[in-house]
This record gives sequence, C-alpha cells and structure tokens, in this order.
Amino acid sequence: DFLQCSLVLAMATLVGHVVRCNGLPHHMFGKKDPYVIMKVVSADGKDHGEARAPVKKDAGSDPVWERSEATFNFATVEKGASIHFVVKDKDLGPDDYIGECALPVDLIPFDVPTEYTLSLGLSRKVTKAGKKTPNGTITVEMQVTMHHHWFG
Repeated sequence: DFLQCSLVLAMATLVGHVVRCNGLPHHMFGKKDPYVIMKVVSADGKDHGEARAPVKKDAGSDPVWERSEATFNFATVEKGASIHFVVKDKDLGPDDYIGECALPVDLIPFDVPTEYTLSLGLSRKVTKAGKKTPNGTITVEMQVTMHHHWFG
C-alpha cells in the first residue's frame, strides 16, 4: 500500500498559481511591494525546488497576481512532502518577512484545480492591548497531475 502510494506520487507533478494575498500588514513607509516564494519540502525537511511569484510594486495589503506571472510546477513530488509559501516585502535593504504557511501535498486532489486560502500566521509584534495581529492570508489554486504518458 505504501509502495503504491509512493509510486503514484513519484509519477505526479504539483501545479498551480498564486492568486492573491489579503490583509497583509500595513507598511510604515508607503505601500508594500510583496512577492511569494514557493518551495516543496520533503518529509525529512529537504527542499525540492523553488519558484517565485514576482514583486507586485506598490500593491499594498491586497496584491493580486495574474495566472501567467505566478505559476509554479514541481515535478516528482513525494509522499509526505508539503508546499510552503513565504510572503516577503521587497525593500532597498534586506526584504521584510511578512508571513508563511504550508500545506501537505497529500491533501491536494488529483486533476481537480482546487483553491485554498491559507493563514500567514500572526505578527511578531504585540499591540498595545497585548494581542498579536494577523499577517493576512494567501490564496493559491493547485492540483496534482499524473504523468499519464508514462503509462502509455
């Protein structure tokens, strides 16, 4: 059973695109210039590829990416792997970290494009009321596709 499942995922590709982010924290010095890094990470913590959605200049708290500019395609995903999304703000100096999230690839359906809205976690900063504020959300559309031509 495990061998069968591993074999199926080894002959599959994870495809998708970043749709948008919502509610990103406000920037102290003008509008945000967000971008997204996507990585597939195996169960043992090793990176297996990286893709990036481009910087959305002056996009503010709710950037939207066109499908053609924010597509990712990771071949040969393994059972137990997850896809990680890291959102950053492009700056003149080091880029600012906004937030991140991950989703196990095993939860993504085969051949059915599915949209997910995921939390980017809570801010490291604490408000005057002693609460942490949300970093916003990211919405992505993904599916796992089989390498049908291999069964030929």
